[in-house]
Amino acid sequence: MEYVHQKEKRGFVEVMHLFRLLKENKMKIVLLLILLDVILIFCLFVKTNIEAVMTASIVETSNTREKYNQLLVNTYLTKIEEASNDFYDEYYTTSPIINYYSVFVKDITSNNTTYYVTFISEPYLGPHDTIGIDEITFSADYLGNVKPEKFNHIISYKLPDNLKELEKKRVPGKYSED
Repeated sequence: MEYVHQKEKRGFVEVMHLFRLLKENKMKIVLLLILLDVILIFCLFVKTNIEAVMTASIVETSNTREKYNQLLVNTYLTKIEEASNDFYDEYYTTSPIINYYSVFVKDITSNNTTYYVTFISEPYLGPHDTIGIDEITFSADYLGNVKPEKFNHIISYKLPDNLKELEKKRVPGKYSED
C-alpha cells in the first residue's frame, strides 16, 4: 500500500515539476509556437505557388504545342493542297478547298535523319460542304527535302444536290451514313 502511495506521490511531483517548467519557459514556448505557425504558413504558401506555377506551365506547354502544330499546318498547307488535288482531280471538276482550320496534325515521327508528319484534312467544295477526310503523310529530311509519302482517303461524304454537277465520278471507298 505504501508503495502505491509513493508511486502516486512521485507522479504528482513530476506533474508539478512539469508545470513549473512550463511556467518558467512560457515565453520560449510561445515563441516556439509562433515560429511553427510561420513555418506552416510559409509551407502552405510555397505549395500553393508551386501548384500555380505547374498549372501555368501545363497550360503554356499546351498552348505552345498548339502553336507548333499550327505552324506545321501553315508550312505544309500548299503541299497538302497539292496532294489533295492530285487525289480528287479524277473525281471532281474543281479542286476542293483546304484551309488551315480544316487541317490538323495527327502525328510526328522520326528515324534520326527524316521526320514524318501526318496530317488529317477535311477538304470541302462550295460553301463548306466537306467531301471527305484524308490522312496525308510527308517526309522531311535533314537537307530540307519535303515529299509526300502517303495519301490515305479515309471516308467520303455525299455531295448535296446543288453540287452534284461538280462530281465526275463517285469516289471509291467508305461513305459516311450522315
